[in-house]
Amino acid sequence: PPPPPPSPSLSFVSPPLAGDAIAMVAAKGRKINVGKRVGATVRDVSANKWVRTMALHLKESGKLFVPSCTEMVKQSHGNDRAPQNPDWYYYRCAAVLRRIYPRPGTGYGGLGKAFAIKKNYGSRPEHTVKASRGLLHWACRSLEGLKLIAKGKASGRV
Repeated sequence: PPPPPPSPSLSFVSPPLAGDAIAMVAAKGRKINVGKRVGATVRDVSANKWVRTMALHLKESGKLFVPSCTEMVKQSHGNDRAPQNPDWYYYRCAAVLRRIYPRPGTGYGGLGKAFAIKKNYGSRPEHTVKASRGLLHWACRSLEGLKLIAKGKASGRV
């Protein structure tokens, strides 16, 4: 069967790659520049969209190592329960990858601070608590297995 006709709305020419200009094609075939930058980086895309897309890619590829404890473990001692989403580990790995990519040398302490939450103490004031560094360690190990990140020469991950 022939491909469906193009929609009258805007559509992307191709996924933006490094060195390609970010451009869209209107229904009449003329190009509209979205930004002044020539390349697209992680910071040019919404964090939520990038993490969701990367998590879906990691899950569909089936190559990411998922520890057996992910069903019952909490992400921080400030959480009341374990995550409700069964795919939370893929989302955490994607978020860790997005956090390390623009900041090479980030270690477990910095990642724990980045994923920190407020702990509820009932009627007492809440305090910020860091995320579990053990889970961040497993996320980094899983991403190292896919060769997406590597250990830094001095410290942290690159």
